[in-house]
Amino acid sequence: MSFKLKTILGIALIEIILLAILVMTSLHDLRSSNERELRTRAETSAKLLATMTSDAVVALDLATLDTLVEQALSNEGLLYVQIRNSNDLVLAEGGTIPVQLSSVNTTTNDQDLSDGNFNVAAPIGVAGAQFGTVQIGLSASLLNDVIAAGSRRMWVIAGVEVLLVAIFGYILGTILTRQLHHLRDGAARVAKGEFGFHMPVVGNDELASTARSFNQMSSALEEYAKVVKIEKNEAEAGRKFAETLLHNAINSVSQAIFIVGENGELRFVNRAARDLYKLNKEDCAPGAVFKDILLSAYTWRSETKSEAQTQAVYDRLKRLGANQIQTWQSKWMGDRILLHTQRPIAAGGFVMVDTDVTELFDANEKNRRLELELMETHKLESLGTLASGVAHEINTPTQFIGDNLKFLREAFDDLNGFVSNLDDVPASAQSEQLEEIDWSFLKEEIPAALSEAAQGVDSIGKIVRSIKEFAHPDDTETTETDLNNLVENAVTVSRSQWRHGADLVFEPAETETIIPCYPGDVSQVVINLIVNAADAIAEHSQKQDYAGGKGEIVVSIEKDMKFCTISVTDNGPGIPESALHRIFDMFYTTKPPGKGTGQGLAICKSIVEIKHRGKLSVRSENGKGSTFIVKLPIMPGSSKQNEAADSHAA
Repeated sequence: MSFKLKTILGIALIEIILLAILVMTSLHDLRSSNERELRTRAETSAKLLATMTSDAVVALDLATLDTLVEQALSNEGLLYVQIRNSNDLVLAEGGTIPVQLSSVNTTTNDQDLSDGNFNVAAPIGVAGAQFGTVQIGLSASLLNDVIAAGSRRMWVIAGVEVLLVAIFGYILGTILTRQLHHLRDGAARVAKGEFGFHMPVVGNDELASTARSFNQMSSALEEYAKVVKIEKNEAEAGRKFAETLLHNAINSVSQAIFIVGENGELRFVNRAARDLYKLNKEDCAPGAVFKDILLSAYTWRSETKSEAQTQAVYDRLKRLGANQIQTWQSKWMGDRILLHTQRPIAAGGFVMVDTDVTELFDANEKNRRLELELMETHKLESLGTLASGVAHEINTPTQFIGDNLKFLREAFDDLNGFVSNLDDVPASAQSEQLEEIDWSFLKEEIPAALSEAAQGVDSIGKIVRSIKEFAHPDDTETTETDLNNLVENAVTVSRSQWRHGADLVFEPAETETIIPCYPGDVSQVVINLIVNAADAIAEHSQKQDYAGGKGEIVVSIEKDMKFCTISVTDNGPGIPESALHRIFDMFYTTKPPGKGTGQGLAICKSIVEIKHRGKLSVRSENGKGSTFIVKLPIMPGSSKQNEAADSHAA
């Protein structure tokens, strides 16, 4: 339905509704006014006739009543006249009497005029007494004719008015919609891309303003289209340049790169991937199935079709549908080690990067062997440093064991001489000989000498056992080790390094501390930390006197749900803040030249954090001392789990 038709129908509908209301209201008013006039005339005629017949009714003058009835019927519009006495007996009547006129009320407002009659009654009274009733009937046909004629004229006028409204509405709609047609045609042309089209503007009304706004919009769209076209061309050129640059960059990297779409079809493969897997350029064109390319690369062109190679094929195919980052290693062509990284793309699909890490793997293996050799060398250096102190520690009990043995030998000679001559000496002289060999002294000192000799042997045995455990060759796997016992042995082995300058307090853990570790390496870490603490205290004692003449080293062990923690605390000079971030660097040392190689703490950190997957840290306050904290995991699988996590993170 067009806008013009809507306008015409809308105006016509409004006009019809208003005219219908107007006609109905006018007809109602016309009928009401005519009915009132008819009622007034009927009531007046009835009252007048009742007055004229009152005397004749009282006197029962029937002739006079008949004469009055005939005279009354001569009036236009009067249908009948009936006169009744107080007993409801008809005294006189004339005209066409209705059949239903047995009793008529004097109230006429509710009478229906559709039958063409209007009945009215008036009482006949004299001096306040009623002697009868006059009933008359007037014709309502004239009233109905007037109303019908008025209705016809009003509906004709209303129809003519509606027709005129439709005609003028059509003319107005045509005038109004002419500009809209132009606007519609212009909008259609602009929608087809004819930016800059201008429609004619007529007048200065709202439609004209809309047309001008449309022309301005069309001009703005034309300018915008020009800018968009320029920017589109620039963007297209930039996109092509970026794609070319990206392709060249990806083709220049040494890693093999595959970009796969959501449907498993290959989108891009670089030159390194084709060279690594010996793929033809035609076989890996965009749109090829990536799974088929993998099968081709791993099976058809592989010279080594071993069971391990087949397993690597299926392991890689299983990972294709994963929606998470994956990193794993596999062997290719028997001797090449590849690192695979598969990363999902937000829009669907994934990017796979394969890196040949054979040389890096070999270099890491060489570095690991070199690090092990360096650790062994450092351990031997530590043993060499401890050798003189251990020799002194063994020499001291050896000396008093020798002195006690010499005393026991001399006492045995005296006692043996006494026992040998016992038969030749009288009983009275035996007491004198016992006094000569000082038996009372020997009786007390011989047990003491034996006890001291036994203690010396125990001391030597303890030192030897500690050195044996410390120098025990490293195992290839972790061993369940009691950390309390291990640290106590390390304290014993290093005693010669700290006992002259410091008092060492060992605080073992109250609970069981059996954990999986490499005991020789952990012993080396603890001894290095204790020796460093002793050296720091010795250096500090030259500048500051300690209470009691010695510094203090506290070695403690604590255990929680995840870690066993070894803390080595000293009250030495502390570590300068500027050196804290480098304290674990290889060949960095804060000791004077000639007293340190700078390898000890670096090796300790490697043992704790790389080999045991633990944590080595330090807290220090300049002038007050330092605390080195070693955290070792207590779960048997912690090392492997952390190693797997690190591999995944890589």
